[in-house]
Amino acid sequence: MKGKLHFALLLLLCWAPGMMAQRVNDHIRRGNELYQNGKFEEAEIEYRKALEKDPQAWKARYNLSNSLYRQKRYKEAGLALDSLTENITDPQLKSQFYHNQGNSRLEEKDYQGSIEAYKEALKHDPKAEDTRYNLSYALKKLQQQQKQQQQQQQKQQQQQQQPQQNQAKRPEKPEKQEQKPQKQQLNRDEAEQMLDALNRAEKELRKKTDKRDGKEGVAASGKNW
Repeated sequence: MKGKLHFALLLLLCWAPGMMAQRVNDHIRRGNELYQNGKFEEAEIEYRKALEKDPQAWKARYNLSNSLYRQKRYKEAGLALDSLTENITDPQLKSQFYHNQGNSRLEEKDYQGSIEAYKEALKHDPKAEDTRYNLSYALKKLQQQQKQQQQQQQKQQQQQQQPQQNQAKRPEKPEKQEQKPQKQQLNRDEAEQMLDALNRAEKELRKKTDKRDGKEGVAASGKNW
């Protein structure tokens, strides 16, 4: 019994690689059909099943990145490609991988990263016009991004400096002072001079009154003022 069981197990192991490869290809094929019909989420499931059986199945991983990209999961799509570029030797295929990687980073607004990926793609296929066009577009977007960042920094600096400038220019509020009429203060000499002037004016007035009434030196009314 042990010998038969051992023989069956070895036989199963001998057949396993071929059967495993067939199952992987079946998942990839079903995934491709779903992908062509626009069912990207279902295609993703099939590609992942293929990778569960064979993590080195680069076709499954490459198609997985395409299905993730179609779902607008750009960062995941780029990560799915990262492990593939090192193992691919065909120049055009490697250029295509870097091109797709650049597209994923471009959608993530990682313009610097997309530029580097497009440059790598052109190294392996200098005639790739689509890659060259995307590289030009990414360069323009990077310039716009840097310009916007500079404007934003300048705006923040102005906002920070504005309160300090306003505080420096703000005039101090003057204290309200009520002007009250000041009482005229006379010293003793001034008071005596004024009193003398009044007395002289009074005497002159009496003289005039007495002359008019014909009684010089006598008050008209007999009363003092």
